[in-house]
Amino acid sequence: MRVRRVTPVVVPPSPGDVLREQILANRDITQDQLARAMRVSRFSINQIVNGRRAVTAEMALRLSKATSTTPHFWLDLQRGIDLHRARLHLQRELGAVRVVRRPVPRRKLFYTERSGS
Repeated sequence: MRVRRVTPVVVPPSPGDVLREQILANRDITQDQLARAMRVSRFSINQIVNGRRAVTAEMALRLSKATSTTPHFWLDLQRGIDLHRARLHLQRELGAVRVVRRPVPRRKLFYTERSGS
């Protein structure tokens, strides 16, 4: 009998988790105060905090300005969640995807234009 090893699934932190646990809770800022500072609705902030709305590029810019972070920080958090959810959703189907290109060294991943061409 073959034993199948199960790799524990680690859920990455969402933008809402970070907002709730690191920004709002630790600094006594309310969702309403954050929303007013960002010039968005409290509903929008509440939806992000509760994981019901994704952080867009526009929202990342607003969040970064209001929280003295970067838009990349917020988009990276969102990307982590998006990839995690997609991986769970496609888990079985991805096993059937064929490799059509072998791995290449990192330096060869991107096309660079040669001078004089």
